[in-house]
Amino acid sequence: MLEFFKTYSPNEIIVYGIMFCFAIKGIIDFAGWVNEKYEKKFKKDHEALNKQEDLEKYYIVSQKQYEESKQFYQKLDQKIDLITKTTKEKVEIIESQLARLTESDKHDIKGWIVEKHHALIKKGWVDDFTMDTLERRYSDYVAEKGNSYVAGLMTELRALPHFPPEEA
Repeated sequence: MLEFFKTYSPNEIIVYGIMFCFAIKGIIDFAGWVNEKYEKKFKKDHEALNKQEDLEKYYIVSQKQYEESKQFYQKLDQKIDLITKTTKEKVEIIESQLARLTESDKHDIKGWIVEKHHALIKKGWVDDFTMDTLERRYSDYVAEKGNSYVAGLMTELRALPHFPPEEA
C-alpha cells in the first residue's frame, strides 16, 4: 500500500477514490435496478397466481352455492307440487260437498214450499210475513237451479188473499 502512495500523487489518489465511489454507486444503482425489475416481475407473477387462486376459490364456492341452491329449489318445487296436489284434492272435495249441500238445500226448500202450499190452500189465505218468507225461499230455490214445479205452486200462493176471510 505504501508503494501505491509513492506511485500516485495525492490528486490522482483523490480522483481514483472518487472514481471508485462512482463505480460503487453505479454497481449499487445497477443492483437496485435489477432488484426492482425482479420484484416487479415477481409481484406480477405473484398477483396473477393469487388472482388465479382467488378465482378458483370463488368458482368452488360459487359451484357449491349453486348446487345447494339447486337442491333447495328442487325441494321447494316438490313441496309446492305436494301442496298444489293436496289443495286441488281438497278443493275438489269441498266443491263436491258444496254441490251436495246445494242439492240437499234445494230439496229442503222444495219440500217446505210444497208443505206450506198444501196448508195455505187448505186455509184459503196467506199472511204477508209468510208470503215474504215464501218469496225469499223461492228466490233461493231458483238460484240453486230448482225446477218449474215449485213455480206453479208459487203462482197459486200469490193468488191467495192476504187477509183471512171475513167471519160473519
